[in-house]
Amino acid sequence: GQEVDSEISNQLVGLMVYLSIEDNTKDIYFFINSPGGWVIPGIAIYDTMQFVSPDVHTICMGLAASMGSFILVGGEITKRLAFPHARVMIHQPASSFYEAQAGEFILEAE
Repeated sequence: GQEVDSEISNQLVGLMVYLSIEDNTKDIYFFINSPGGWVIPGIAIYDTMQFVSPDVHTICMGLAASMGSFILVGGEITKRLAFPHARVMIHQPASSFYEAQAGEFILEAE
């Protein structure tokens, strides 16, 4: 599968905007097979999915892990699915800079 990075994010964002402008009555289909990747490019894809007029269908075929699973849930709520043998992996947010998980940041802040 494809890792989520700046290059693929820019291509997908551009395609979604183009398809939305070209014909906003046709739904957009997003087939996902990704081990995850970078946060900011992934959020750009997610935000664009929420912004465009057509409904975005998200279909997991193979693997949607980490940022890939975040993009999977960005699809229209009734138009998300995973193939029978596909795998979806989610995990708590983590910071490589501080080497801690989100829960530890909350405890530290309190």
